[in-house]
Amino acid sequence: MNIENNKRVARQLVEGLGVRDGTQAFDQLHEDAVWTVMADPATFPVSGSMSKASFADHIRAFLGELPAGIQITVTGLTAEGHRVAVEAKSVAALPNGNMLNQVYHFLFEFRDSQVIAAREYIDTAHAVARFSI
Repeated sequence: MNIENNKRVARQLVEGLGVRDGTQAFDQLHEDAVWTVMADPATFPVSGSMSKASFADHIRAFLGELPAGIQITVTGLTAEGHRVAVEAKSVAALPNGNMLNQVYHFLFEFRDSQVIAAREYIDTAHAVARFSI
C-alpha cells in the first residue's frame, strides 16, 4: 500500500474522465472495479452500480454528447490506508445551451494499485436542472 501512489492514481482517474474518450481514466480501474453513483434512481436516472465496462460505455456516451468536452479539476485529496477521497468540480457546455458547473465527491478503494470500488456523490438536483431544456 502506497498512499501517495493511490492519490496520484485517484487524481489521474478523475481528471482523465474529461480527456478525449476517458481511456486514461479507465486504465486506473481494476478489471473487477464497480463504480456506484450514490443517488436515488427515482430522481436521478444515472444511479446505482456499474461494472468497469458499463461505466466506460456510460462515460464515452456522455463525452460524445458534449460539444466542447468537459473540464474536470481536482480540488482536494485525502487518503488513509487503501482509500482515497477526492473533491472535484467540472465545467461543460451542454447541447441544450446550459452550462454544467458540477461538484463531486469520490471515494475510491484500492487493490493492486488500481481502483476496485468507486462511490460518486454529485449534486443531482443541479445535474437534472442543467440537462433539462
